[in-house]
Amino acid sequence: MQKNLIWFRNDLRLYDNTALYEACKLKEAKVISLYIATPKQWKNHCVSSKKISFIHHHLHSLRESLFHLNIILHYYESTDFAHSIKYLINFCKNQKINNLFYNYEYEINERHRDFLIKKDLSQIGISVHGFHDRLLVSPKYIKNQNNEAYKVYSFFKKKIISHLLTQPPQCFPTPIARTLQKNCFLNHINFDHTSFQFNQHIFPIGENKAIDRLKYFLMHKYDDYSSKRNFPFLDNTSILSPYLSLGIISSRTCLMTLLNIKKDLAFNTILYSCWFNQILWREFYYHLLIGYPYICKNQSLSIWEKNIVWNKNIDHFNAWKSGNTGYPIVDAGMRQLNELGWMHNRLRMITASFLVKNLFINWRKGEKYFISRLIDGDFALNNGGWQWSASIGTDSTPYIRFLNPYLQSKNFDKSGHFIKQFIPALKIIPTHEIHTPHIWSQKNNYKINYPKPIVNFKESKKKSLLIFYKARLNNKKK
Repeated sequence: MQKNLIWFRNDLRLYDNTALYEACKLKEAKVISLYIATPKQWKNHCVSSKKISFIHHHLHSLRESLFHLNIILHYYESTDFAHSIKYLINFCKNQKINNLFYNYEYEINERHRDFLIKKDLSQIGISVHGFHDRLLVSPKYIKNQNNEAYKVYSFFKKKIISHLLTQPPQCFPTPIARTLQKNCFLNHINFDHTSFQFNQHIFPIGENKAIDRLKYFLMHKYDDYSSKRNFPFLDNTSILSPYLSLGIISSRTCLMTLLNIKKDLAFNTILYSCWFNQILWREFYYHLLIGYPYICKNQSLSIWEKNIVWNKNIDHFNAWKSGNTGYPIVDAGMRQLNELGWMHNRLRMITASFLVKNLFINWRKGEKYFISRLIDGDFALNNGGWQWSASIGTDSTPYIRFLNPYLQSKNFDKSGHFIKQFIPALKIIPTHEIHTPHIWSQKNNYKINYPKPIVNFKESKKKSLLIFYKARLNNKKK
């Protein structure tokens, strides 16, 4: 009897899971599954405790769901990738596996690990099947004229939408239950973070919860998304990022569910919609990681960045991390991150821009801090977003983009509702003065428990612009 192994990684779901579907295609085949956790490696790469806890609880949910399909989920803790490789090969031998199925991961170390595993297993007669499950479209179809991955989003978007219009993706159904196996049991799963390190009311557990959230968003919030998405106090985003990052729900499911619910909208209209544009940004960053793996090695897409000597002011960095810069919208965003392990996308751009463009601190430090706090931490998206914010990544604008925290605050939290939610000390400040509380405090001779701005926005902007332009100019002279 053929025996297949599905190796779960960042794809903790049953519905629309390519590797799982392919492993279960042959009805007579015996199917088992495996998850290899690497808690020490996660900590070495600053994966947040909230995300580790989120993984843990979703593994329990996945294990129970697989049990109802009569598929055992085996669990193992490994110290690092080298140990994982050795364990997986021995596991396949001991279990007499004929075929290994998995969905690709795109970070450079993960790709090297998978290459070695495929090489070693092939030598002992075990077939290895990998799939681009995380993507809407295989990277081989989305190339520029030089047969390279796109570096500019607008060009990428045009190409991928053109492809989707001619070849829409399909979602694979959840496999039917297998013939009951002997000794089919709920395997034990245990590592640190067994308690909830995150708010389970905001981030409920389970694939079904993720699909319910998607449907609720599409039915009740989608129509207003483009007009309300930038206002952090409105709660008009899908908050699906933790589920997408762990593969608890797929991008294909997002698209096909959208098509099913919004049947009155043309396919072309949906592909160009504001919300689906966010799904395409995720896709873009994965394609970027595949095409330019050196960004996994702390390198930026812009060569001229090497000419920049970043500020190393530890006090400024600590003030930014703790949400004590004296800029309310920046600080409210950072406090949301520290409390929830999640931050509204507009605030991610504002806080990142402030760290790099106004405090002039290396974007890599911000990137690392975000990963250490985010429940939806995802290397490709986090790295891509930080390089974009630092103007050394994929931003195609010819100028250095600055996000003025005062204007951003007035435009997207005019009443100060969000600011006051995360900075209670500012609740006393009148609405029209909430964006510059230090001025109100000085005028009224009223002391508030909130710091003055640690830098002058206009002066820091002028200084950063000069440094950036010199760095670009020096690179052209070489």
